[in-house]
Amino acid sequence: MKLLPVSFLLAAFATSAFADLTLSQKIEQEGQTQGDQIITLKIKDGKVRVDAGPQVSTIIEIKTGDMETLMHDRKMIMAVPGVMVKAMQKMAQQTLDGNTGKVEAPKATGRKETINGYACEEYETTTNGSKVTMWLTKDLPEAESMLNQMATLSPESNIYAGMGDKAAVSGFPMRSTMVDANGKVTSVTVVGLSQDPLPAADFSAPSGYKRMATPTMPER
Repeated sequence: MKLLPVSFLLAAFATSAFADLTLSQKIEQEGQTQGDQIITLKIKDGKVRVDAGPQVSTIIEIKTGDMETLMHDRKMIMAVPGVMVKAMQKMAQQTLDGNTGKVEAPKATGRKETINGYACEEYETTTNGSKVTMWLTKDLPEAESMLNQMATLSPESNIYAGMGDKAAVSGFPMRSTMVDANGKVTSVTVVGLSQDPLPAADFSAPSGYKRMATPTMPER
């Protein structure tokens, strides 16, 4: 997937409030025996599709939070209404809050690097005992705004995860690296940005897929 020049990407955002966007990220984990993972996010008309591999896709309605998980090998659909998604997210956040360690605001290191054609500045933070390094570009403000909204409404598509206090910095993350307390390194790099038109069929379940029963909320 080719990377777009900054001027073209910004012009496309400016001329269409519902511009299609495809974002691909490569995830590299130290000690991973199955190779690098590519996660692809697609955005069109208020919907997000997340492909974390060939077997599972997730389609999210940004405004309502309604979510469908497509299990391609079984040709099954698990639909979860937005109110339930938000309730599960709240429960998970409460659990996380109870186990959260020290979180530092990201600080600029002064180092700069060009990643996939975009000028980036390096920031560092510590989150729950893990050291996180981020390379942020300010060349994509419209993309940053869109993805900030997505991160708020659908954490499954949050590419800012692990940044700590995202409000302390601005910029679109082209690469982030996390070193956990055990020294294990995980890096996430944007490898593709495209605004080619996306087919509407990408944001609905294929014909022939059967729906599963909606899961129930666990009791606390």
